[in-house]
Amino acid sequence: MIGGLFAFNLLRHQPELLRRIKGYIKVGVLVGSAATVAYFYILVGATMEEGLWSMFDPDMVSIFWDSSAGSIVLVRLFGYASVALSLSILGKVCNHNAWPYSSLSLLVAFFGVASLVYSFSLSGHSMSQAWYYQIIFFIHILIAAWWLGLLFPLWLAVRYAIVEESNIVLENFGKLAAIAVSILLLCGVWMSYELTGWQGLMSSDYGFWLMVKLSLVAAILAIAAYHKLHLVPLILVLGNTRVIQKSILIEKIVASSILAVTAVFTTVVGPPMH
Repeated sequence: MIGGLFAFNLLRHQPELLRRIKGYIKVGVLVGSAATVAYFYILVGATMEEGLWSMFDPDMVSIFWDSSAGSIVLVRLFGYASVALSLSILGKVCNHNAWPYSSLSLLVAFFGVASLVYSFSLSGHSMSQAWYYQIIFFIHILIAAWWLGLLFPLWLAVRYAIVEESNIVLENFGKLAAIAVSILLLCGVWMSYELTGWQGLMSSDYGFWLMVKLSLVAAILAIAAYHKLHLVPLILVLGNTRVIQKSILIEKIVASSILAVTAVFTTVVGPPMH
């Protein structure tokens, strides 16, 4: 959703793609809302361990609802609802060739995104960290969502736009990504040190999965650099975007793997110092 909201500005010169971008964000709203509710009941069922229907035990549901798990559901659903509301007014009162957001749509989208990012601080190891860790944590999540969420809109752009427009979009994205990804990496390295002190990484499950994630991050950075330095300039030479379309899909697969690995070592295992 975050990538989609930004793509609405990045692709504002291609109004034929904006309907697809809105659809992309709507899918994110629906899947995210459903997953938020489902995960709450999965937590209840995992605690009961008495079969599938134990997820809906009223007493346990009530207990979980009064805990941080219930707060996460409310905060995230508010975030998803806010983003959905912003879509109804996004781009309606503005020229697509200029700033595509009205003040109202931008404000509503901001509260939605802020709520979703904030919800990550209500669970996990970040809860016990200092305020400055929380800020770095928020920045890390926000940039990761921005980068990974933009891959599909970029693929749409290179698939359906003319070669010259695709080149411009990718050039503009590359300039922003160079700065944003550098900040993302610095935040990630600093957080890993705060959580582990870089001790026991080679002898713990958490360290193993962290190394797997770092390997995938290195792979996606290599792909991104290959795009920026080789494939984007090559678009104008070849006169088509087929090569970079395939490469963006590969990047999306690696990005999905990064998210899957992150889910494992932030929920199944924990830092060796905690």
